[in-house]
Amino acid sequence: MRESSPHGLNERRRAILRQASAALRGRLVTLWRVRRWGAAVAEVASAPAPPPDAIEFDVAGVLRRWGRVLCDESLWLGCRLGAHRWHVAPVRDDLPAPPPAAIERRSPERLTLELVGLSLGALERLWTAADQATVYLCAALDVLDGCLWHVREATGLSTVTRAHLLADLAAVATAIDDVLSPSP
Repeated sequence: MRESSPHGLNERRRAILRQASAALRGRLVTLWRVRRWGAAVAEVASAPAPPPDAIEFDVAGVLRRWGRVLCDESLWLGCRLGAHRWHVAPVRDDLPAPPPAAIERRSPERLTLELVGLSLGALERLWTAADQATVYLCAALDVLDGCLWHVREATGLSTVTRAHLLADLAAVATAIDDVLSPSP
């Protein structure tokens, strides 16, 4: 099957995390996924090969201490600001609640991470939809290829009818193939 994008999912994510890192003055930004057993596993970081101590952080433990409910497969962003100081934000597609009394108390770093979480959440939805569409298009192309073969091999069709069916199926197959093929 063809890939829907020139970059894999982790490369797409890393591109966003690199931009977040630049906005946070070069600090490493990491994306963690909460697993069903309650632990969080680092999936990708803004740097291609981050040092292990830079991503070894008990995100799930910290979130539990903060009273956050951890959903299985939820995504979280994190950025270390100091030896024992981290900012963590969820990857989501819903807006966070406004600050109490309309007075913003979150630091610029925290706000940046929140915005990256919102952006990544929206992009994850788009990427999932695009990947699903690619799966459907590839399946449709396989079905059309099978139809083309059956029409070519059919003996009960007139030559004219067979030619029309083959032309119609070939046009649909070409249209799907054009959608799936990356443009130069």
